[in-house]
Amino acid sequence: MNPAAGNHEPKRSAPTDSVKVFTIAAGLPFTDALAAGILERVARDPLRLAKVTVLVPTRRARRSLADAFLRQGGGRVLLLPRMMALGDLDEDEILLTGGFTPDDGGLDAVAGDLALPPALGGLRRQLMLARLVRGMDEKTSPDQAANLALELARLLDQVATERLTFDGLERLAPEDFAAHWQRTLTFLKVLTEEWPKGLADEDALDAAERRNRLLDAQARQWTAEPPADPVIAAGSTGSIPATANLLSVVARLSAGAVVLPGLDKDASPEVWKMLAPHHPQFGMARLLDHLGVGRDDVQAWPAPGFDKPPSPRARFVNATLTPADATPPTLSRQQLEQALAGVAVVECPGAGEEAAVVALVMRRALETPGKTAALVTPDRGLARRVAAELERWHVAVDDSAGQPLARTPPGAFLALTARMVAERLAPVPLLAVLKHPLAGC
Repeated sequence: MNPAAGNHEPKRSAPTDSVKVFTIAAGLPFTDALAAGILERVARDPLRLAKVTVLVPTRRARRSLADAFLRQGGGRVLLLPRMMALGDLDEDEILLTGGFTPDDGGLDAVAGDLALPPALGGLRRQLMLARLVRGMDEKTSPDQAANLALELARLLDQVATERLTFDGLERLAPEDFAAHWQRTLTFLKVLTEEWPKGLADEDALDAAERRNRLLDAQARQWTAEPPADPVIAAGSTGSIPATANLLSVVARLSAGAVVLPGLDKDASPEVWKMLAPHHPQFGMARLLDHLGVGRDDVQAWPAPGFDKPPSPRARFVNATLTPADATPPTLSRQQLEQALAGVAVVECPGAGEEAAVVALVMRRALETPGKTAALVTPDRGLARRVAAELERWHVAVDDSAGQPLARTPPGAFLALTARMVAERLAPVPLLAVLKHPLAGC
């Protein structure tokens, strides 16, 4: 290199011993507060904003954050930061975040980590597992094999996510259940013996295992070559061990930060120690232990306009989630009234009326400019009914669960065609197929 030319490479930031962890209080709009804080950090300079890397849990969170930047930008043109979904990392994104040049050797350090086989598709994996299940017992019907394959796939994902193995399965059951356990072990040979062979034949990896390796590669890259520009990991609780390791690296970068969603800083030490795995705060408690950070060391995320303490409703919800063996915080009557202000209980005689009420409330929210509404429910039937009700007002619904294939026009047509063939061209299914709009295509 010519010394006279100067070195215009940005100076890389080194990992530090200080761990930078923040939280956005429950009850605040998370993505808007995050976007406002990032804009404040870069002094609303669009060129500096484009150099920021933001890690979020999912692709949907990435889209939500992009919308939040547009809202917080006040309609100005912005060069958005590089936003990466932790659940969908790929090799190209890892290379882009490295800032490598052909001469620095950093690319060679991670090239081996990125030479990974592709992930096996979910449907392909289920079909392969179903075939293996039927090979273990020919009496298993195709639909039973498909259902068992789905459960086995979930078990594979859980084991890979927690970075466990199937070693020692034969020693898990007590002697009283040895005979039954042996039958189970014989069945699980589908995973312990046959499945690795199937993956090798396909030259592929399970999606969870591949995700772990990519997250590890990103962590090793940033440890060896810390980025000069800000890296912010937001919204993740580190429930996946590989993600927790990456968050630990990000929190220790001199330009890095981890932002947690709704950490309860008001809970007593007694309650904090008694959190069970099913508690909403358990994941963040475990992550803080992994990071070596005390709860008192977590600061509020600095964001103009969002520097508010937890709302009375957030405090009320946290109080209701106090473990049964702990003493819950005492709330006054005034605090309870503030927490439940605007909360109503509507008893409906049936699912149709329930959907109509929900749709009416959501439709009313649209009368206020800038106001949004969301329906949170595990009942997919109710969600579809509400969407149908809203269509009466020409309100399009963004359903995060997506639409079942059978409820799309092509899916319904394929289902009708399959039924027609199964019933040997019986009049009713035949007419249903012929009358379908896609039948004339």
